[in-house]
Amino acid sequence: MSLILSFKVGKCYVGNRTAKDVLRCLADYADDNGEKCFPGRETIVKETEINKNSFAAAIGFLESNGWIKINRHQKANSNSYELNVAKIFSESQATENQTVVPKSGQPKTSTTVVPKTGRPKNGSTQNPYNCCPKTSTTVVPKSGQDPVMIQSINSHIHNRSSEQNSDAGEEEHFALISPEEDALKPQEPVTKVANRCPIKKFIDIYHETLPMGTPVRTWKSAKRIKSMKARWKELVEDEKCESEEAALSILRDFFTNAIASSNFLTGKIAPRNPNDAPFQISLEWILTEGNWDKIVDGHYVNRKKNTPQNNSYPPRGY
Repeated sequence: MSLILSFKVGKCYVGNRTAKDVLRCLADYADDNGEKCFPGRETIVKETEINKNSFAAAIGFLESNGWIKINRHQKANSNSYELNVAKIFSESQATENQTVVPKSGQPKTSTTVVPKTGRPKNGSTQNPYNCCPKTSTTVVPKSGQDPVMIQSINSHIHNRSSEQNSDAGEEEHFALISPEEDALKPQEPVTKVANRCPIKKFIDIYHETLPMGTPVRTWKSAKRIKSMKARWKELVEDEKCESEEAALSILRDFFTNAIASSNFLTGKIAPRNPNDAPFQISLEWILTEGNWDKIVDGHYVNRKKNTPQNNSYPPRGY
């Protein structure tokens, strides 16, 4: 475990929040040289609190941007990582140099913070939502009215005004929400987004990021709609997306970093049989549960050029 690397990663501008969390987790398991780092995928997903879909995208982002080097061990079905220590130290130093220091002699400004009760913290009890100050009202008797009754009314008005002024300086008390109710609140928008799958936008992202794939002509069958809704709900709930825009952004990153960057999934690897056509991906194939999980697990990442299976389909069970 390298506390130095973990600290330096925290100072770096990585360009991707999820990828930075994964990089910091890797730094926790590496030595000071950035080597001997081999945490499992489940360990990283658990400690960074991300889902398996984002893990594949984050690892691909870090590798393509030179933050890490992945050593894939096919027989052991696991990976080891090497962190680019020079890049981490360089980027952290550059970030620290960009820290803005206030110039000497600048006057300090005073800011009055208004709490949720509507009262400023400077001791004033004036209601900020009422532009007219409270004034004392006295009823003047007209001719023919009973002066005793008018005196009673004025006494009641003055007493009520005094009670309001005495209560003005007291703090308002509110009923606290139970922890159970408070824990359920953030889940409400997530559930709302998860239950509304934007089918057209989903297809648009597929066409945008994977133009080499089979175009979608129609998406009306119950089987296709069910599979898309299932993958969408899984992504939204795992990432706790409280808006449709956030979920679509994660989906676009997943398609770009985990699928579009794969030579096999984009048909750039020749098949074993020269008479067979190269693999052509389709949205229906991606959304099949088994295929989706394989993409997430990194089964179709690009291999090194010196591996014997570089020019063929991935081996069975990979």
